[in-house]
Amino acid sequence: MKKFLLMLGAVALFTACSDDGGSGSGNINYEEGYKYLTNLNVSDAKMIYQKSSATRAIGDDSYYKLDLSGNEVKLSIKGEDGQDHNIGISKVVKLSDKIILVNPVEQDIVDLFYKPGPDDDYISVSNQSIRYLSIVDVQTEKLYRWPKDVHIDLYYGSLKTILDNQGNIYIASSSNSNYPEYRQIYKLNVSDFTMQKMLPDEVICNNFTVTDNGFVVYWSSQEQQQNCRVKCPGGRIYPISDTYTFIFNGNLYSIRNNAIIQHKTIGNNDLEEKTICTISDEQFTGYGEFAVPNHVRKTLLLNEYYEFDGEKCTKLDKQINIGDIRTNKAWYNRSNTTFSKIAIKDYQESQFQILDYEIQSLSASSESPNIAFTGFRYSDGVNVVGTITETDEVIIDNVAENGNKIINLISLN
Repeated sequence: MKKFLLMLGAVALFTACSDDGGSGSGNINYEEGYKYLTNLNVSDAKMIYQKSSATRAIGDDSYYKLDLSGNEVKLSIKGEDGQDHNIGISKVVKLSDKIILVNPVEQDIVDLFYKPGPDDDYISVSNQSIRYLSIVDVQTEKLYRWPKDVHIDLYYGSLKTILDNQGNIYIASSSNSNYPEYRQIYKLNVSDFTMQKMLPDEVICNNFTVTDNGFVVYWSSQEQQQNCRVKCPGGRIYPISDTYTFIFNGNLYSIRNNAIIQHKTIGNNDLEEKTICTISDEQFTGYGEFAVPNHVRKTLLLNEYYEFDGEKCTKLDKQINIGDIRTNKAWYNRSNTTFSKIAIKDYQESQFQILDYEIQSLSASSESPNIAFTGFRYSDGVNVVGTITETDEVIIDNVAENGNKIINLISLN
């Protein structure tokens, strides 16, 4: 048991104490449940998804993986004894390709260790309870406790994550998915799976980003064009009044009039300004999709018309229509069966169609050249999981049986 308990002592918030509270009884030791939560068979997963049937649109309490060999396997939580105790999974959330969140069904866990007598209360728990929410290291398959004092809305709110150059994950959650309001940003240290607060208490922001070395840049929506604040790892906070801050190659920049300013980080508690270049075009407005990294050319596309390489800003000969489907090789827009594609190596435009499948959901990442999708095949109506490759080829990875629909697709690797 000691091997499983996390030492969340980085901050006083995060302790591994027994929780004796519960619905219906004051005598439940919920610590007993953790011995059933040790490993998840996820290290070889290419994709993770749920299935729903015609009679159950939201999916059951099971998730499945498509492994690297193309086999479909049910995700299985094992305990300290190495056994699968048939614990359902209510929710899986991807934080990165290497870290996911898994929310086991609490009712299944409580039923394993709490056996009420004739005079005892029966414990009934919501399927969306996050008492046993766990962090999963995809490579080692180990489960770690999510700190109980860190609020997260997995089901109805919004969750934003950003990685630094060490793979540490900065996390903020809001109960409002349409207009996020973050009351704290947390850093998940992947070396020991501890968490720490990054902002002072009572600070509210609507968005944030992070430099490679962990300087947190945050702002409220009405301030984005004029103000942001930078929280240094050492504790100091810098206000920046320039227009449009952005991250490029892990470094912090801003626009001041028509100049690009770098805010160079010094140690872990200071910033130093340096003017990099000026944008000579008086038509530069800063509107549109403002700053999008081009991972192939190792540049940043600004304002859909300009390209910044860290030293100079060049105006392109045409506007680049950046789609909302983005891989590390191309940007895509989709209209019914037609995909419009911009190759980010040379900004060449092309189109292709997918005519044999009804696509119902898409999953793309800047860490992969491919697009994963779910849908059904027109020829026989079966539900499928597939991949659109960087060469526009469609590969069917799995076919669902018994009319099940594949939902909540998560792409890994």
